[in-house]
Amino acid sequence: MTYRIVAHPEVQKEIKKLYKKDKVRYEYIKKKLKILSEQPDIGKPLRNVLKGKWRIQIGSFVLIYEIDNNDNKIILLRFEHHDNAYR
Repeated sequence: MTYRIVAHPEVQKEIKKLYKKDKVRYEYIKKKLKILSEQPDIGKPLRNVLKGKWRIQIGSFVLIYEIDNNDNKIILLRFEHHDNAYR
């Protein structure tokens, strides 16, 4: 089953910035999102305050997302450098 990917406006903004600055990393993210849409549980589940959310590492960046099994969609919540992702 394929999940639909829905990005928070801030995540869309960060990915657009990346498209302009680093097309190689942008293409890598596209590949990761395709894999994520087919296997949403490839990431690591988060704990404590972020319980119920998942993360995948993309280079030095972290993508935090939520899986909505009822609507078959993945909601991208944050895409930031690892140092800032959990603040």
